[in-house]
Amino acid sequence: MISRGIDYLPYRELVGALQYLVGASRPDISHATRHWGKYLACYDHTHYAQAKRVLRYLKATSDFGLLMNVTTADEVRVAAYSDADYANDNVDRRSVSGYVTTLDGNVVSYASRKQEINALSTCEAEYIAMSEATKDLLWLSGLCKELEWKHSVPLLLGDNQGTIALTAKPGKHSKSKHIDNKRHMVRRNVELKLLTTQHNGTEDMVADIMTKALGAVKFARFRRAMQVLPVLREDSGATTSTTSSEAAASSTMDEAAASRD
Repeated sequence: MISRGIDYLPYRELVGALQYLVGASRPDISHATRHWGKYLACYDHTHYAQAKRVLRYLKATSDFGLLMNVTTADEVRVAAYSDADYANDNVDRRSVSGYVTTLDGNVVSYASRKQEINALSTCEAEYIAMSEATKDLLWLSGLCKELEWKHSVPLLLGDNQGTIALTAKPGKHSKSKHIDNKRHMVRRNVELKLLTTQHNGTEDMVADIMTKALGAVKFARFRRAMQVLPVLREDSGATTSTTSSEAAASSTMDEAAASRD
């Protein structure tokens, strides 16, 4: 137990507050918050100083929130972006999964988490991430049915061609036989036509923001794609651009996370 002596740092309180924001309205800090959460039992002044960069970013974007648009379409579109950062952790070499599920472009759920097992390839890491995204995607599809909303066949987007092929081709694959059977739920649901998979280029993979530190420009673009936008500014043009202070804050936040990986 860490004593509250003269050197006490409110690191756990800081990470806990960030986790609250992630669960409420700030998916853009999911990766950074997951990263700093790894050090809750072994943090020092360096971790605390670098984690505070997230606070600087939040201060620069304090008027941002997760926006949702009203839809009047007869049929809603259910989709999810899935991504993985292979062997992200320098200690145990486990990969990081990330996904963002949407309903007519509105973000409904999202996650950034370390995978339970050590993937042996990028394809496997992406496949595991897809299996995690599938659970939320099917839940959202079930919710639409319960509400009697007409919706499209859920679409799962990934940026690895090998993984997409793995989900679409049933049968034995010599390089995938070792993958935990529960991960093949993606392929099974594709067979049952409960969802479809489709390749999505890395440059347009929104879930990338959930798995790794990004440059300021790319970070801001994916943040806009998730509709994390200014909700208090009167200037309508503010939603389509990133101020220099926001760009600097997001850049330093990602650099801090990258420096500890």
